[in-house]
Amino acid sequence: MEYPIVNVKTDDGMLLYGLHLMAKNSKTVIIAIHGTASNFYENDFMKEITKVAHQKGVSVLLTNNRGTAVLQAWPKLHGTALEHFEDCINDIDAWISYAIDKGYSKIILQGHSLGTEKVIYYMSKGKYNNKVKAVILLAFSDSWGAEMRYLKKKGTDGYMKEADNLAKEGKGYQFLISDWLCYSGVMPKSADSFLNFMKDNSELSEALPFRNHGLPLYKNIRVPILAVIGDKTEYTIIPIKEAIELLKKENPLTESYQIKNCNHDFEGKEKELAEIVGRFLDKIKL
Repeated sequence: MEYPIVNVKTDDGMLLYGLHLMAKNSKTVIIAIHGTASNFYENDFMKEITKVAHQKGVSVLLTNNRGTAVLQAWPKLHGTALEHFEDCINDIDAWISYAIDKGYSKIILQGHSLGTEKVIYYMSKGKYNNKVKAVILLAFSDSWGAEMRYLKKKGTDGYMKEADNLAKEGKGYQFLISDWLCYSGVMPKSADSFLNFMKDNSELSEALPFRNHGLPLYKNIRVPILAVIGDKTEYTIIPIKEAIELLKKENPLTESYQIKNCNHDFEGKEKELAEIVGRFLDKIKL
C-alpha cells in the first residue's frame, strides 16, 4: 500500500507535508490550501469533500505550507507568526509540481480563509497557474481588512511603530509585545511578518480587497470558480451578501453560495458544503 502522507521541498528549501488521498485511475486532483495557522488534517469539512470527490473519480491532496501552525521549529523554523505572504507562491508551486509528477493533468486549486487569498494571488503570479483548471474558495476573506479593523478597534498605531523599530534594529524575528495577540487578537506575529502582511500596498492587501469594492486579481482568473461562505463570523469586511455579489460582478465565471447558520469552518454543514462542491465538479466536467 502506498503511504498517503507525502512531502515536497520548495525551491527555497522548505519541507512541507501533506496527505494524498487517491481516487482510482484519477487524472484530476483537488489541491487544498489551508488558512491561517491551520494544517492538512484539521479541516473536518475535507472528509466529506473527499468522499464526494472520490465518487467522481477526483483525488484530493491536503497540504501544509509555511504558514502551518503559529510557530514550528522543525523541519525548518516557520509558521504563520513568521511567514511572508508572497512565499505562498513557492509552496503552491511545489505542490502542483508534485501533482504533475504523479500524472495529474487537471488541477483544481482550493483555498480556505487565508488560503483563498493565497489561491487568488497564485492565479496571478504562480509558475503553474496555467495548469489550474478550476478554483474553489471556501470562506473567502479579506485578511488585511480584518486586521486593520482590529487595529482600529484597539485605537492605536503602536503595532506598526513597534514592528518598524524592531526591523530597523535588525530584530525583525522578534515578536511584537505591545499586544502579544496582535494578529486580530488571536495569535502573535514577528515584527518582520507583521510588516510584510500589514504595510500599505502589501501583497496580502491586494489579494482579495473586498473593502475597496474592486478585485483586480480576481477579475483576471479565466477558469471556473466556486465560492462558498457561511453567515457567521466571516472576514469579508463588507457585508457578506455584498461580497458575494462583488465576486460575481468582477468575474462572471463565479458560482457562489451562502450556507445558512454556518460558521467560518463549516462546522455542522460539512455534508451540505460537499454537495455543493460535488455539483460544481459535475458541472465543470473535469
